[in-house]
Amino acid sequence: MRRWIAVLAALTATPHFTRAEAPQARPASEVRLSAEPILSVGRLDGPDEYLFGRVNAGARLPDGSVVVSDQQGSRVQRFGAGGEHLWSRGRAGEGPGEFRRVQIVEGCTSEESIVVYDTRNVRVQVYDGEGGLLDEYRFLYNELPLRDFVCAPNGRLAFLGSTLGYEEAAEPGALHRVLLSLGFAEIGDTAATMLRERIPDREQKSLGSGIVMLGSIWIHDMALAATDEGIWLGTSDDYEVELIGWTGSTIRRIRWEGPDLAVAREDVDRYRDALEASYRDDDDPDWRARFERHWDRESEIVPDEVPAYHRLMMGDDGMLWVQDYMRPGERSEWLGFDEDGRWGRTLVLPARTGLLDIGPDWALVTTLDELGVQRVEVRGLVPA
Repeated sequence: MRRWIAVLAALTATPHFTRAEAPQARPASEVRLSAEPILSVGRLDGPDEYLFGRVNAGARLPDGSVVVSDQQGSRVQRFGAGGEHLWSRGRAGEGPGEFRRVQIVEGCTSEESIVVYDTRNVRVQVYDGEGGLLDEYRFLYNELPLRDFVCAPNGRLAFLGSTLGYEEAAEPGALHRVLLSLGFAEIGDTAATMLRERIPDREQKSLGSGIVMLGSIWIHDMALAATDEGIWLGTSDDYEVELIGWTGSTIRRIRWEGPDLAVAREDVDRYRDALEASYRDDDDPDWRARFERHWDRESEIVPDEVPAYHRLMMGDDGMLWVQDYMRPGERSEWLGFDEDGRWGRTLVLPARTGLLDIGPDWALVTTLDELGVQRVEVRGLVPA
């Protein structure tokens, strides 16, 4: 029988730090995506299974096939190494086999099983490689959906859960940071082991109406990745990430050099210009008034510093990839650290391209063309 047991692990364990303590300089090695894709799926029109709404996660399997979750399409899909559609599962709804906000759990995809989490239905679903449903169960923390989640190769589901509900966070009009808890559970069970509590996460501002207003590009988010050793955790407050073992002790830290995090006037101006352009492109006669209302809210919560990075991701070869923070007008970069914590190379992505999965010589990405058509592609990694 499944159960929920919050077990505080060795929070007082003595930390031991190893390897890569000093901030590392940027390496000379830089890679980019190959000019031609190895695989490309996605069309402007045609059969429904090839039309993507909003792909939010995906993985490449050893046979070259790919599995993706489409949040807008409320489905999980698998495509062969040649781009042919193999199967789709899911539709919008709250019943069995239905999703309200589906996402493949990073690190939990193999030939044998594919794990997805629905943050609206607060439900884990496990499929086999052919799309058959193996398991389904509700999974919450403090009666709320998981805030973030990833898998380790050993099958453990690492997650962040809310320590406090949004409505308890602060007085109206005050800036505050949501508090999170870090824990893990075995796939198939809801018994959880908690490793850290009351970790400060993103800044928010409560309005008098009770609505919580979030900043956009300025948000300092927690970031997760998992290995058999433990959980990589980053606050994005500085150029540092921490590997926390399954008992709660710190195994190692990685630090690297980066630009000053202070928000400059030009950062605010560039973001305002980009936001204004997005409203102008809507062809709405009332676009300027809508933009000004939006900007009036956002301009009140610009922080003193930008985040150091956005996301963490484990590569198929054991490399830890860190998505560098992208200031307005900058290019997208991912920093690759090997198993010893050494910054070995940097991946530079084109505009309108997102990283889903990565291996030693390939990357699974989403692209968006000028017509707004989203595609899923596998491309090689080549020297810049």
